[in-house]
Order: sequence, then structure tokens, then C-alpha cells
Amino acid sequence: MSGPDITDAQIRIGDILWTGNVELHTKSSHWTLHKHHLDHAYDNIILHVVYEDDAPLADRRGNPVPTLVIQYDHDIDRRCHQLLSQQNPHLCPAGILQLDTFNSLTFTSRLTIERLQQKAALIRNILDATQGDWLQTFWQYLARSFGFGKNSTPFELTAKSLPYNIIIKNSDTFVTILALLYGQAGFLLSGKYKGADSEILLQEYQFQQAKYNITPIDHSIWKYSGTRPQNSPFVRMRQLASLVASNTPILDKMLACTDIEQMESLFAIKNNNEIPPLGTDAKHLLIINLVCPFLTCYAQYTGNCDLADLAVDILEKLPPEKNSLVETKKKAGITIKSAYDSQAVIQLDTAYCKPRRCIECQIGRHYIAGKTLQIK
Repeated sequence: MSGPDITDAQIRIGDILWTGNVELHTKSSHWTLHKHHLDHAYDNIILHVVYEDDAPLADRRGNPVPTLVIQYDHDIDRRCHQLLSQQNPHLCPAGILQLDTFNSLTFTSRLTIERLQQKAALIRNILDATQGDWLQTFWQYLARSFGFGKNSTPFELTAKSLPYNIIIKNSDTFVTILALLYGQAGFLLSGKYKGADSEILLQEYQFQQAKYNITPIDHSIWKYSGTRPQNSPFVRMRQLASLVASNTPILDKMLACTDIEQMESLFAIKNNNEIPPLGTDAKHLLIINLVCPFLTCYAQYTGNCDLADLAVDILEKLPPEKNSLVETKKKAGITIKSAYDSQAVIQLDTAYCKPRRCIECQIGRHYIAGKTLQIK
């Protein structure tokens, strides 16, 4: 970016209040090195702030530029460089995380709430796109959550291509719901799905497709390789079909829940030998990544603070997610006892560690400043 570092600054020198621009350099000689003395954009510099004043300087008209020298500990530079240059962004340098518990930092709460609000913002974007249709919004976010990361986008696109009012009209017939979902996902017309019921589903889908004038998504965006059998798109889509094949919208059921057991029951698959049930871990992931963010968003929209409090309470009571990132942070010295904690470390990693926003991270700032992290 060209031009002064700080514009329209006000600085009092003696009894005079100066208004203008401020330039920052490590050394004053950088003023000439960067050719600011030839650039009219730097004519209105009222202060030049440097660490080392190694050369006199003047502006384009030959007037001396006031210089302020600021001294600081060189170890700050060293520690900052150590953070930003480490090869593994998931781990701070050895010895940083000397924490009694990660929970002792108020940063934990900030991170968890930040993550909830980020997800709530995504839901609000869907709500705006659906013109305030909460049922369609929940339907799309529910489908997205069934992608469990790897296939989140194609699941969401499938739901987006299939309005929820069509689901409601056919919710009493599981075969129709499954045909609609498999068909809109592109599994049937492409011949990708080759199960024993593929012909029945294809015939049903072609009838429904003509009836509702709907177009399937591009089947090539689905990811099949490296997916465990229980995470196969065919299995997850069949489970999703089972959940929405009900006369009561699942959103209404969710808003009536008050504890973990009731939320787990939202994702109970009806007794059917053809559909494997969702495991406890999968149900907890859906509660963490779907229910709690949706409660947060709905609370923000309606002003119902009880729902927001419920989302936080549920995260505090659920066990932490089981993934490599959480395990890495545990090995780094962070104590993770609940989903509230694991959501915090996931936010820490994705929002601060990976993009190297160490200076904005409370842990990073403590380290750069040379402060201990033994916080009681």
C-alpha cells in the first residue's frame, strides 16, 4: 500500500497540536531508501517514528522531519519471529503452553463464542438467501452437517436444489423422500448408485422430477475415495432421508429440546435393517456443529437468550470431539475436558494458528511480551 502508514493523526508537541500524517520505519535512513523524500504524498508528515535514528532526513521541500525514537526489547522481535516462522502452525514453540489449564484463560470463552457466532453468521446468510424461510434454512444446514466436512458442500447443494416444501408434501413416504434425495444428488441418473433398489428409486425420481420440475446437481462433486463405509454419501443420504420422513419438521423438534438426551433422540434412525443408525460420536458432532449454532442464530434473531444459554450449556456438558487436531493441542499442554474446550482449540487453530495471527492471539501476545502463562 502506498502513502503514509497513519493518516489524519493529531499529535501535541509542546503547546502546539499538529494534524497530519505519520510514517513508521525501523531505521530513519529507510525514509531515503524508500524515496519518500521525492514523493509528494509524504509532504504532510508531522512525525517519523523509528527504532534507530541513523540518518538525518528531510521532506521533498528540504524541511526537516520531526523524528521520534522508540526503544524496545530485541527479544520481542526474536519471539515474534519464532512464532511466525515455525514450520508447524498447529503448535507454538516448545515451552509456550505452560498452562495449568487452557480453561483458565478468558481466551477460551472468547474463542468458543467466536466460533458459535461465526457459524450463526453462516446460517443467517442462508436465512437471508431464503428470504427468511427458517424451515428451508434449517433443511439446508442440516443437510450440510450430514456431509461431516468432506461432503458438506454437495449435501448442502442437494438440499438447496430440493425445496423443503416438497419434502413436507412427501414426508409420509420414505421411498419418495429417498428417491428425491438420491436423484437430486445425481446418484440415480448418472448410474453412480447401483444398489438393489436403484431401479425402483430411479422410476420414482423420474416421476417426481417431472412433477416438480427439479434439476439434480452435478454428481461429479461428490467425494467417495478415502471415506469410511459409515460415511459413504449413500449411507449418510439414506440416514438423512429417514430423519426428514416425518410429519413433524425436525426444526420444531429441535427447538423443543432442553437437554442432550432429547437432542440425541433427534437423530435416532427408525428401526430399519437397511439403514445403519448414527453412532453416539456422529450424533454429538451434529449437536455441536448443527444444533448449538442454530440455537445461537435463532436466539440472536428472536432475542430468546435462553436458547443461547442452552447452546453454551450443551457444549459444556458434551465430551470433546475426537480428531487429530484436538489430540495435537492436548499434547501441546492444553487441557480439553468438554466440547466447549475443543471448539475453542479448533477456533484457535483455524482462526489464529493456521493464518499466523499470533499477535492477535492471547497466547501469542503473552509469549511475545515474555509473560508467563501460569494463570491461576
